Amino acid sequence: MSIVRYQYKRSRHLKMPIITIAIESKNKWFPVEAYVDSGATYSVFTAQIADYIGLSYREGVRKYVQVGNGALIPIYLHDLQIQVGKNRIIAPIGFSEKLGINFNLLGRVGFFDFFQVCFDEKNYLIQLIPFDELA
Repeated sequence: MSIVRYQYKRSRHLKMPIITIAIESKNKWFPVEAYVDSGATYSVFTAQIADYIGLSYREGVRKYVQVGNGALIPIYLHDLQIQVGKNRIIAPIGFSEKLGINFNLLGRVGFFDFFQVCFDEKNYLIQLIPFDELA
């Protein structure tokens, strides 16, 4: 696997650690933007993304996760192949129609397991270093 660096993207007049990944579904790859969130346990994407990639998301494993305002929302987990830079991994991605923010979240489980994630706030840069590169 290889090291990947992304510049933060501007959203709502702020620079944020939003990256573009690709999700494989039905032998096709779909580009998707997501906020790299070290405070999120799971990766959670909107139900609209599931529709975009042709996934019947409610067929996934249902779990409830707590969001920033303390509410519990249902997510439906699917193990999907994603591409980050040139790296391909299988990660659990949850989908929910109740995600009340304007971006998808890349959380710790199944994503941070593969990469050392470094946030460089001074230079608005996020660096993903595969653990096999650190050995």
